[in-house]
Amino acid sequence: MANRGDRVGQVINERYELLDIIGRGGQGLVYRGFDRWMGRPVALKILSSNQARHPHMAERLIREVQALSALKGTAAVEVFDVCRGNAGELCLVMELLNGVSLEDHLYALEERQERVDLSRVVEIFEPIVDTLEVAHTAHILHRDLKPANVFLLEGGGVRLLDFGFARLHAAAPLTAAGTVMGSPSFMAPEAWTGNSGLLDNRADVYSLGVMLFRVLAGALPFEGESLQEKFFGTTTGARPSLLARRPDLPPDADEWVAQALAINRNERFGNVRALWSAFLTTFAVDTAPKRRPSLWASARNVVEKLARAVEGVGSEPSQTSDARQPSGTAPPPEPRRAPPPSEATVELSELDFIAAVAPAFRRPKAPEDTLEVSEAELVVEPRPPEAAPARPAAVQSSVSAPRSSSAPDAAAGVNPLAEQLRARRTRKRALRRRLLRRLLR
Repeated sequence: MANRGDRVGQVINERYELLDIIGRGGQGLVYRGFDRWMGRPVALKILSSNQARHPHMAERLIREVQALSALKGTAAVEVFDVCRGNAGELCLVMELLNGVSLEDHLYALEERQERVDLSRVVEIFEPIVDTLEVAHTAHILHRDLKPANVFLLEGGGVRLLDFGFARLHAAAPLTAAGTVMGSPSFMAPEAWTGNSGLLDNRADVYSLGVMLFRVLAGALPFEGESLQEKFFGTTTGARPSLLARRPDLPPDADEWVAQALAINRNERFGNVRALWSAFLTTFAVDTAPKRRPSLWASARNVVEKLARAVEGVGSEPSQTSDARQPSGTAPPPEPRRAPPPSEATVELSELDFIAAVAPAFRRPKAPEDTLEVSEAELVVEPRPPEAAPARPAAVQSSVSAPRSSSAPDAAAGVNPLAEQLRARRTRKRALRRRLLRRLLR
């Protein structure tokens, strides 16, 4: 297998220089590059060697270009060019984004035990809703909405990423019948059927509802370690309570969740605008525009405050520091000191900031990969019936009854039921291994 970084240093189409790898998309690697003709930084999405062997993956990349071109002027990432690499693989040239993904932003907040303010939720999701509304009007279904595909720009603004699995109504379907595709925690119940013909705009409505629940609650609506648990939670489980996690929210929050995440798509909001309007009404969000500092400016202010606090740790205490203030009077304000002239301005990403000041830093969980499993491989065992209550053991007689010679000897013979259970466990282990290999590719 070729090294993932073997393209770094190459010049594509005598124009785009590949500098380093910055991420992985649904179909290949994403490189930081430089456009020598235009003199600007760009991002290049190139099919991996494994994906380039499949003709339908190249067609998916072409459809992603078509979808992004149709959404030009919205919050969708802007596409500049399409070309072929030195080995003939397709390359998608896009704008290079500076900032942080919504997934990483949520993680950083949760490390500080904070939640996204409702006004900030509006700033993030209003452009996303507008973009999805334009896409659905153009008969484009995203099919892979999740926080990892929403990018918060450094100077403010937001971008919707990765239309690699988008479905265009005018194009022939690429997903084979019986194939389940999407990010399991964000897939609509009808997406688990493997019938792409059942999917419409309400599948994106469901995924958008899961994203908003994740932002407000700090957790997914259906958490499970296994694919089976996520499947049953999404398709048959009771709809979760947002108020159980956020009692400070309005009392109608759970009604909004029940409609946004309804199992029956006919009971769901009919489009993303209806879901978003109900969200603003239910949570009484003030949609008046407000100016707020960018993410990076906020982090810089926190670091500067921390630096000033550290400076005062070793200073000599004043003679009146232990004297109590008379009741009813406020202490005099402390004079603010400017940082030393020689001190350089510190700019840290959110994750770097957490790593520097958090007492116990744990790495964020990797974003959930998009799943593509055939119907034959997606075998979900039925839930086992609840065990009957144990009966009290019978009182044994002091004299054991003689064992009949016609009874089968369990120690010497073969128990058919045990063999069936053993075979079932073997099949389940094999299925888990296959799914794990697909999820870790």
